[in-house]
Amino acid sequence: MGRDTVMESSGRSVPDVRPYVSARAYSREDDARFFGRETEAAEVAARWRADPVTIVHGPRGVGKSSLIAAGVLPLLDSYSADVMPIGRVSRRSSVPAALADGGRNPLVLALLSSWAPREAPTSLSGLTVATFLRGRPLRLDASGAPVPIMAVVDQVEELFTAHDRQRWHCEQLLEQLFAVLDSDLPFRLLIAVDDDHLDEVVRRSRATTPPYRLGPLGREQAIAVCRRPMEELGHTFAPGVAERLVDELADVTGQVEPLLLQIACTALLSPPQPALITGLGRPDEAIAAYCQRQLEEVAVDYFHADPEKLRTRLRETFDSVEVVTEIAGLPRPVLKGLADRYLLARVPSASGWRIWHERLVTPLFRGTDLPGVRVPPRADARLRLAESALLDGEFDVAARHGGLALREARHDGRLSAAIESMLGDVAYLSDDLDEALVHYRKATQLYVAEPGAEVLVATLLTAVGRVLLRQGRTSAAISELRAAARRSPHDSAIQTELAWALWYGGHESGAVDVLDGALMMEGNAPEALQARGEILSDLQRPDRALRDLERVRPLQQPSTRAAYALALALSGDVRMAVLAIPPMETVQDGSTLLRAARVMEAAGNHDEAVRLARRARQSTTSPLLPPRLAAEADRLSVTETHTR
Repeated sequence: MGRDTVMESSGRSVPDVRPYVSARAYSREDDARFFGRETEAAEVAARWRADPVTIVHGPRGVGKSSLIAAGVLPLLDSYSADVMPIGRVSRRSSVPAALADGGRNPLVLALLSSWAPREAPTSLSGLTVATFLRGRPLRLDASGAPVPIMAVVDQVEELFTAHDRQRWHCEQLLEQLFAVLDSDLPFRLLIAVDDDHLDEVVRRSRATTPPYRLGPLGREQAIAVCRRPMEELGHTFAPGVAERLVDELADVTGQVEPLLLQIACTALLSPPQPALITGLGRPDEAIAAYCQRQLEEVAVDYFHADPEKLRTRLRETFDSVEVVTEIAGLPRPVLKGLADRYLLARVPSASGWRIWHERLVTPLFRGTDLPGVRVPPRADARLRLAESALLDGEFDVAARHGGLALREARHDGRLSAAIESMLGDVAYLSDDLDEALVHYRKATQLYVAEPGAEVLVATLLTAVGRVLLRQGRTSAAISELRAAARRSPHDSAIQTELAWALWYGGHESGAVDVLDGALMMEGNAPEALQARGEILSDLQRPDRALRDLERVRPLQQPSTRAAYALALALSGDVRMAVLAIPPMETVQDGSTLLRAARVMEAAGNHDEAVRLARRARQSTTSPLLPPRLAAEADRLSVTETHTR
């Protein structure tokens, strides 16, 4: 039976067995209380086993995540399939935002971190999807044949809706995902996406079968959802009771929204809990209470804790479940917050919004007079709210929820550390680097006191080092990164970060030595190869640079492509070097600009060499040019000016 965790008054965690999950999604551990979707689960599992790409779609809140976690995954045999954890593209608090900076794709890092939750995020930073998958041991069946790698990417709509999603990040991740299908890896990909973004995913996918649409529950399915979990706990419904509750919640087509059914069924558990359930409970009151709680949460964030003001705005904007295209008085963050809580639904085809379900119209507009004491979210729920706000770019809201979560989690060191790390992300993404350092360091101190948290400590020390390097404080960055390397001595990614800090601090031979050592530990570490190739190119050692960079193709980042072009030019292939230079119009990194300038110098294009060298010297993007490259930029500018 699925178990939630609750707290005794003593603060001790105890298991709490409940038949329903209420408003949250089912998890993999909830499979024993997941009923009603057996046919859909079997169909999706069969498609997933057979097809390279399977797409599941449906409206928000219909239960796609629940179906996959508690319905589909339990049907897969771990002996005949390599089933990875469910993947997401949203940032996790255990992966500091500072690690996904400097040309890295934060979406790829987020996905790989969710597929490999026990791996150090530093070791995943900079990897492509294909490189990550090839680095995993290939599992074989009894006959020696490789078993399929079963991968899920849930809630793919997050690719397109978060505030910091640059288009090329989205395109690159999708390209990497679908490129694996052309490799020799036995890869099977299952994607879950809402209806609003289905077309964008289908257009890029290589699915050979039509997407599978998940709709609301039919009557018999809803009865099973209502009755079976209670029966598993020894409770029974009097004849016709479960049926009447389902009919009460059904729409005109006879279908039932899973969320409304969960809310109504959860209300049946109010004490005392008789062995025989003879009444329907009060589904309307339960739904009204749900609406009130969600309105209060949104009002706290955006309406100075005045839910009635928010309710008034809703009444002024909507009068039924009809689509409204002119939205006044409800800013986008408020609309998004209401949609996340299944009070509103976006209608992309009409460029408008509507009330999520007709059942919510009355409680949303009229409110509830039900007595009760408002129960604030627990610390872990607060953290999820903060992470959601951070995903939307609502930094003030994220910081407020994080601060409240921190107060509520004061006796839980590991949770407090996760909250501090999230607050560090808020500050970092707000460009408040000093505040980011404060929170990342507090998180580090908290994790130090937790057993088994060495990887998390090393990860945060690496994030601190990266922030310091971005501030130009190279000596302090080197110190923090050395401490991270001592915590995790076999992590080639941390060694690579240390090498970059040494390079920008002017310790050229030290940087190369560290990378040599990292590659002796892990000969194919792509980040270390890329870093050594770039540095050797700058040091005018083209043969070694080209050998390293050839091993990490395709070259993703402009800095690496420019280093490859420079190595070609230094080896005498100037024509190919010029063709290999990436577009420079939007590049701000001084090292990348200078590499392109040196290629132009070799090609005899003096005006362009001067222009790029001056841009490199004037760049304020951190970290600034290391001493050797700063001198080279000065030389090139002066030399070419005199030549002209």
